[in-house]
Amino acid sequence: MRILHVLDHSIPLHSGYTFRTLAIIKQQRAMGWETFHVTGEKQGATTASAEEFDGLVFYRTPPQSGLLARAPLINQLLGISSLERTLRHVIDKVKPDILHAHSPALNGVAALRSGSRFNLPVVY
Repeated sequence: MRILHVLDHSIPLHSGYTFRTLAIIKQQRAMGWETFHVTGEKQGATTASAEEFDGLVFYRTPPQSGLLARAPLINQLLGISSLERTLRHVIDKVKPDILHAHSPALNGVAALRSGSRFNLPVVY
């Protein structure tokens, strides 16, 4: 099974969210499943489109900039669209069997749209 995790943020950031996610990923890998990982723009600025930590590759979504990126609601819609673009690229590359969207719900929206586009099941 090839699982693409859709995340708000990940290691190297430290939070309960990242540690819980890491535990899920490690257990899935212990079962012999392949995991892949995409983070939304809340991960923060990075110069790389992908980063490796602890033997895990995380594909990054660059943060939006400009006036609209600071406007309430519009910034959330832009974040969803940006994450969808990253997901299209990563789905084409890794060919997952399923998308596993993690909170917040904005990740779920991007995952559902991408799942529909690529005919992939989505779990949230």
